[in-house]
Amino acid sequence: MKKLLLVAFAIVLTSCNQTKIAYINVEDLMKDYEGTKALEETLKAKQDAMAKELDSLSVPFQTKVQEYYQNAQKMSAQKRAQTEQGLQQEQQMLQLKQQQASQTLQQENQELSEAITKKVDSFVTEYAKLKGFNLVLGTSGNGTVMYGDETLNITNEILVILNEDFTKK
Repeated sequence: MKKLLLVAFAIVLTSCNQTKIAYINVEDLMKDYEGTKALEETLKAKQDAMAKELDSLSVPFQTKVQEYYQNAQKMSAQKRAQTEQGLQQEQQMLQLKQQQASQTLQQENQELSEAITKKVDSFVTEYAKLKGFNLVLGTSGNGTVMYGDETLNITNEILVILNEDFTKK
């Protein structure tokens, strides 16, 4: 029985020695990945375009508000109430458009970020299989991997290949 336990222990020990492990600093990878940079530029451009569009709607509204304040004392109570109601409705419409624009950008950001994450995950999976890694860990500066020998860090290798692949498109 002791011999059987000893043989089982030896098998477990040798199989542990054959496990090939690496890690990736996910924060650095995503920060320096050209796909992430392109996503940020795209979203910034869309945000700027939406801001211009909203500004083009906001300027005439502000002009109407200023005209109202200049002429309010000359208006009858009924006319003032109608004008205020119209301005409130217009302001609500502008706020709704701002919320919709913000939600649209947020949703697009989430969808594109998920697509990038899936692409990176898929690439890491293929890379790990190709290089014979049994396990690839991801660190993000919050203690996922408390320590890793730098020889196990494959962040730069992955980043170089991902960026080369991105620039080909």
